[in-house]
Formats: sequence, C-alpha cells, structure tokens
Amino acid sequence: MAKILRNAVLLALITALWCWIMSALHGIWSFGIIRDYLDGGKIPLHPSLPVTYITFFMYTTGAFVVAFLTVFSLCILVPPKFRMAIVLVAWLMGAWMGAANISFLFQMDFGTTWRTWEAILGLYVHGLFTPVWLFIGLWGTEALTRPLRKA
Repeated sequence: MAKILRNAVLLALITALWCWIMSALHGIWSFGIIRDYLDGGKIPLHPSLPVTYITFFMYTTGAFVVAFLTVFSLCILVPPKFRMAIVLVAWLMGAWMGAANISFLFQMDFGTTWRTWEAILGLYVHGLFTPVWLFIGLWGTEALTRPLRKA
C-alpha cells in the first residue's frame, strides 16, 4: 500500500507541476506577450496591481490543484495499466482549469457577458501556439511520468 501511495503522490506531483508551468507559460504568451499586458498592463479586477510573470503563475494554480487531485485519487483507485490515460486526462483537465482562471482574470477588459468557454476561445486560444502547447504538454507529461508509470 505504501508503494501505491508513493507512486500516486509522485505521479500527481509531476503531472500537476508540469501542467501548472505549461498553463502559466501559455498565459504569459496569450496575455503577456500577444495582448501586451506585461508592458505596463494592469489586472482588470485589481487596477492598482501591475501584471508580472508571477501574476500568471498565481492565477493558474487551479491547474496544479485539479491535476494533482485527479491523478492522486484515480491512481489509488484504478489499476496501474490505466495510469497513462489518467495522467494525460488529468493534464488536460488541469490545463482547462488554468485557461479558465487566466481568461476570467482578463475578460473584463474585453467584455463581461462572455461565458467561460467563450473567453477561453476568444482570448486564450492561439491558432499556432495552442496546438504546439498541447502537444508539448501531453508529450512532456508522458515522458516525465514514464518511469513511475512502469513501477
């Protein structure tokens, strides 16, 4: 039982950290660089706070939480042969949460009547960068968790 818990925690930690980093980097690209918030921009909900690189990591912590809890709980309950599917789906769920959080933060500057998915599609998704980001995110998750999934 201790080995199962150790592997579940390590798989969850690696997947969640990778998801958090990738979500923050995508937010930096989409809002910090493309929409130019890193060049003196202010957070719409808190106009006295400037947008920094740390801002994107703070507001994508939901990606870490969702990915960690999903991997940890499912790796304890599901047989080991499903671990690859678990970490990949958890990464996608965490990435969606990170995208939703960061899009919600900046959607006030673009309209307040958008639903969450509309803000993600309109503000976060980039035609070239997002597919590359998804590929690197999923490939990295698979590569980083490979030794633990085999154990």
